[in-house]
Amino acid sequence: MKSIRKYILASSLLAILTIILFGSYSLNQYQENEVSEEHEKLETCIRTFWELLAHKGTNFRVVDGQLLVDAYTLNNNFELPDKVQSIFGGVATVFMGNERVSTNVLNAEGERAVGTRLVGPAYDAIFKQGKPYRGSASILGIPYLTAYDPIRDRKGEVIGVVFVGVKESDFLARLNTLKTHLAMTLIGMVSVFSVFMLLLGRAMKRAEDANENQLRFQRTLMDTIPNPVFYKDAAGCYLGCNKAFEAFVGYTQNELSGKMPHELWPEELAVSYRQQDLALLENPGLQTFEATVRYVDGTLRDVIFNKATFEDGNGEVAGLVGVILDITERKAAEEATKNAYQQLWDIVEFLPDATFVVDKDKRVIAWNRAIEKMTGVDKEGVIGKGDYEYSIPFYGVRRPILIDLIDEDTDLIVQKYDYVTVEGRNLFAETVIPNFRGGADCHLWGAATPLFDSHGNQVGGIESIRDITEYKKAEQEKIRLESQLHQAQMMENVVIRLGHDLKSPLTPLFVMLSLLKKRLTEPDMIKKVDMCLKNATSIKNLADKASILATLTSRTKQYERETVSIASIVDQSLADCADLISQKQLDCMNSIDPSIVAPVVPTQLRVLFVNLISNAVQFSSEKSAIVVSAERDDEAVVISVRDDGIGINPAHLEHIFDEFFKVDESRHDLDTSGLGLSICKQIVRNHHGRIWAESSGTGKGTAIKFTINEHPLTPDNSNLEKCNAA
Repeated sequence: MKSIRKYILASSLLAILTIILFGSYSLNQYQENEVSEEHEKLETCIRTFWELLAHKGTNFRVVDGQLLVDAYTLNNNFELPDKVQSIFGGVATVFMGNERVSTNVLNAEGERAVGTRLVGPAYDAIFKQGKPYRGSASILGIPYLTAYDPIRDRKGEVIGVVFVGVKESDFLARLNTLKTHLAMTLIGMVSVFSVFMLLLGRAMKRAEDANENQLRFQRTLMDTIPNPVFYKDAAGCYLGCNKAFEAFVGYTQNELSGKMPHELWPEELAVSYRQQDLALLENPGLQTFEATVRYVDGTLRDVIFNKATFEDGNGEVAGLVGVILDITERKAAEEATKNAYQQLWDIVEFLPDATFVVDKDKRVIAWNRAIEKMTGVDKEGVIGKGDYEYSIPFYGVRRPILIDLIDEDTDLIVQKYDYVTVEGRNLFAETVIPNFRGGADCHLWGAATPLFDSHGNQVGGIESIRDITEYKKAEQEKIRLESQLHQAQMMENVVIRLGHDLKSPLTPLFVMLSLLKKRLTEPDMIKKVDMCLKNATSIKNLADKASILATLTSRTKQYERETVSIASIVDQSLADCADLISQKQLDCMNSIDPSIVAPVVPTQLRVLFVNLISNAVQFSSEKSAIVVSAERDDEAVVISVRDDGIGINPAHLEHIFDEFFKVDESRHDLDTSGLGLSICKQIVRNHHGRIWAESSGTGKGTAIKFTINEHPLTPDNSNLEKCNAA
């Protein structure tokens, strides 16, 4: 404690000396600053003087013994010097040559010193060297801080001088006052510090009295530390320990004190401990290392030794203090946590959705395979990076994305994402990335959630991203198809209703026209009634076929089909058309092999053949032939209805299956509705086939061909794909 007192006394004297030296330095530094500030003030003053002159003109010249700037005369004109004095408080002068012609410098009689001359260093600088002068100068026997600038005419010749200055006596008086104040302040500081040190000495005396109590307290405090603590001298001999160390080694403090390691521990441990101690004592400071030790109960434990040197009163190393921290359970927990994290990373790595994880500083710590595939960015390119690095593969720029909007206001989130759902602190949203990776627009669904540690502290976040582009397309296609289906159903209902409403009034019309025809005798009237009957029949046929077409808008279901012989349906259809065939004395041949079968809706296929045969009869010449044939093509049956009739212009081949299309020769034929081939096309489409026409041209006959599968179709049957592709 006495050494501490000496140290404090020496420190006090050093502190007082430091204050005095610092005060002297501060005074000198302050004086230099004041002089520098005064010179800066003079510079500002002379610049202002030049600005005032510039308002009068820029052309300086001497005319008839007068100094002029443009038309403004400076001789005996005190406007500008007085204005400078009113602004800055100093004096100002204009010289013509080296003679004062305008000034507010006063002579001994108190009058303006007009006519006096410029002499000394300022004269040499202006008229001999042609440059400005800054510094001290004696003006009429009085020292001034001055600033002189030459006045030049347009040829660059020096014809006068501009001067501003301030008396050094005014400046020094102000500076001396400030020095006095500062010196008094330093004296006060030394006095206060001396009193403080006196009080501190008394406090140290009281501290000596309390030293013993403090030592007892420290002993009690060390014994309450749950970790083993020991301390040794510089030779490595134990000086003492706490209660926890006694329990650790099985020795009391009295048994331990004064002993060397080799007197207590096995040779191998004693050598190791001694080597560690020597290394620390040779390089004083801190030492930390892990080791495995055997407790007194015989168990092996993982521990950390934390040791540090301590010094005596002379600053020499006096020994070391050691603390043992048992980390057996912590290491087991760390290993379990490490395994758990590894399992988590493995799960994240193989998740099917693109997933990444960030820490609390928004640095990427996981980037799984799915997101590598989605973005084309390997994990090595983003792991450990922050500053929104994870947004670049999606948007091309660094910007906040869904994971950055956790806990943000919902209104802000919906401005950036579509279909936002907030569940607690979890976010779900959709967005569209235009031209994703240089391709088409990409629809993405994302889910972001915070990650927490075992104490509930947020330590990061995780976001999963799913490409739902195809789903969106399918959804839009579904909506489109449902809309088309709804419209088709509406049209079907309208057409069926219209057909019914058209046929209802036609029935009594047919009866009345037939009765009327029987009572008529005039050929002209009979001809008109026949025309009415023909038009009514045409309307009925059109309504019938429109109703049939409307009912065929949906494709057939699997359960509606029957596997039947194609030839048998053709025979039934020829029987239905027998009257038409006999009227033209046509030769209609069914050349289909009876063994050829296919899954069809028999009623629809019969309507198909009736329409094709009727169409062929209508456009065939008398006593010609119609041939119905079929052949196998892989798993499909290709059926043909060929006639030797008028043929089809090649330009019409692509349009004859359109609704209400009629070739020119029959466009005004009321027996033709223009819907027969459209009905055929719809029936073939319902059976997942295709239909087309072949003709070599006008007058060369026509063949209508279509395909039907031989075997029942299933949704994944390749035949379905072939028919749709065709």
